[in-house]
Amino acid sequence: RANSRQQAASSNTHRSELSYWIDGVVVVVNDNQRFRRLGVVGKTPRGIVAYKFVAEEVITKLLDIHIQVGRTGALTPIAILEPVQVAGTTVSRATLHNSDEIARKDIRIGDTVIVRKAGDIIPEVVAPIVNLRTGGEKKFHLPKRCPVCNAPVSRVEGEVVTRCSNRRCYAQSMEQLKHFVSRAGFDIDGLGPQILEQLVGAELMKDPADLFTLTAGDLEPLERFAATSAQNLV
Repeated sequence: RANSRQQAASSNTHRSELSYWIDGVVVVVNDNQRFRRLGVVGKTPRGIVAYKFVAEEVITKLLDIHIQVGRTGALTPIAILEPVQVAGTTVSRATLHNSDEIARKDIRIGDTVIVRKAGDIIPEVVAPIVNLRTGGEKKFHLPKRCPVCNAPVSRVEGEVVTRCSNRRCYAQSMEQLKHFVSRAGFDIDGLGPQILEQLVGAELMKDPADLFTLTAGDLEPLERFAATSAQNLV
C-alpha cells in the first residue's frame, strides 16, 4: 500500500505533462496469483486501490451573485466568476448552495476567491482571500421576493433553503419541464431547454402532458425545425 501511494504521488506530479485530463489513478497488483489470494470485499477486489488526486485550486474574481430558481422553488445563489481554467475547462459560474453557506465562508461580491471543482466535476468557491479585500466588497443578502415572478419568498424553520411561494412561477415551471424531459425523467432525445422555451412561448404547452399532443405541424414553424426534425421529435 505504501508503494501504491508513491506511484499515485508520482502520477499526480506528471499529470500536467499528459495530453489528456486525469483525476486519479488505479493501482493494480500485477500478479494474478497474488491478486486472487488477496480476495474480494463485497464487490471490490483487494488487489485494486483507487486514488483521487487533490482537486486543483485556482484564484479568480467573484464578479456578482445571481439567483437561480429551481423546480421546487428553491432559490440558489450562483457565483458569477471572472472566467478561469480549472481542471481542463473554463469556469465562469459556481453554485454557492445557500445563504448560510455564503455567511459561513464570508463570501462577498467583489472578493478574490479560491475556486476548485468538487470531484473534478462541479465548480465550487472554496473561500475568499480576505487579505486581498479593498473595502469595496459587498455582503450578499437573499432577495425578499422571487427574482422571476416577484412573489414573496419564505424559509421553513429548520431548513437552509429559501423558496418562492408561487407554485405557478415561470422559473419553477420551466425547471420542472426540463427535469421531465431529461435523462432522469422521460429521457426525450433532442428536446433541450431552448426548444422547451419556444414551446412555452408559442403557448404549445403548459405542462408535461401537452408534449404528447404535439404534432409535426406544431413544431415545423419553430426555429431550428424542419419537416424531418419535427417528425423525429414527435
